Amino acid sequence: MSDSSFSRSAAVLIDYQNLYYYLKNHLRHPVQPGDTAAEMIEALRDYLEGEGVRLARGFAYADFGGLDEHIRHVQRALYLHGIQPFYVPSTMHRNTTDLQLAIDAMTIRDTQPEMDTVVLFSGDRDYVPVVQALQAAGRRVLMVAFRDHLSAHLLDNTSSGVFLDAIELLSDDARDAFSDEDETTTPEMTTTFNEAKELPYDIDIEALEVIERFFGQYDEVYLTPLLRKLSEELGEIEGHDPKSLIGDLEECGAVRLERRRGMPYDYTVLIVNATHPSVQEVKEEVANAGGDGAFDGAAFESEYEDEPEAALEDAETDDLA
Repeated sequence: MSDSSFSRSAAVLIDYQNLYYYLKNHLRHPVQPGDTAAEMIEALRDYLEGEGVRLARGFAYADFGGLDEHIRHVQRALYLHGIQPFYVPSTMHRNTTDLQLAIDAMTIRDTQPEMDTVVLFSGDRDYVPVVQALQAAGRRVLMVAFRDHLSAHLLDNTSSGVFLDAIELLSDDARDAFSDEDETTTPEMTTTFNEAKELPYDIDIEALEVIERFFGQYDEVYLTPLLRKLSEELGEIEGHDPKSLIGDLEECGAVRLERRRGMPYDYTVLIVNATHPSVQEVKEEVANAGGDGAFDGAAFESEYEDEPEAALEDAETDDLA
């Protein structure tokens, strides 16, 4: 298609690190995630051309040196599709990729008015302000992500964003090798708690109350936001920091910590033992007090449900082990 056939120009910004590991976790061997990502980018270019949009600039953000496949192979494939690799060291803070992508999006908005379309290849809710800022400047935003890895906030909090399910960009061969979550999930495991014992401190009961009030509707509780909420609600108590409280609860069989596989990071969840006498007592007390209006959980739940499983969580879990 000649340049004169295009009515619009697009910048494509790809969170390649997340894309790569998502594919790695879902594709059956011997299909390689790097090859599949390259095919998807080519399919995205074809999709844009079909819409009369020329891919004018493209960036892919990742720690390319840390990927399993040969770095030159991955980078060459990106270059051939008009995408410039942007190296983001994985030793830096996890959100560095998000920050760099956001900076580049705002730079494009402010300095390249001819770029009327911006494609964000990511499903993270961190990009909601970016999408809103682009739309406020009159840019058309196309969000590309696998539907099961798309934050609802990215659609709910944007006014006119267009969404393309990344599954549509997979080749037939890749789809045949693609595993749904139900297929890749390991067999259901039964959680085994320690022997139920009486909790040693009143503050342990208070910790259970916090868990029930703020997280009681969840079967599994992300550890990082739980530790933060315990700190906010219970304050500083010498000898009873949030991690030690969780340790008390687990030792007495009231809760259990378990690791979960995630993309790109594993994370830790807390599971409450509903048969523990103290847990049952706390659940009854919180249920009876439910009508007092003490906790309006709407805002917190909105924040919690998209809580990222950051690398920080790994460090906190190691301390608890």
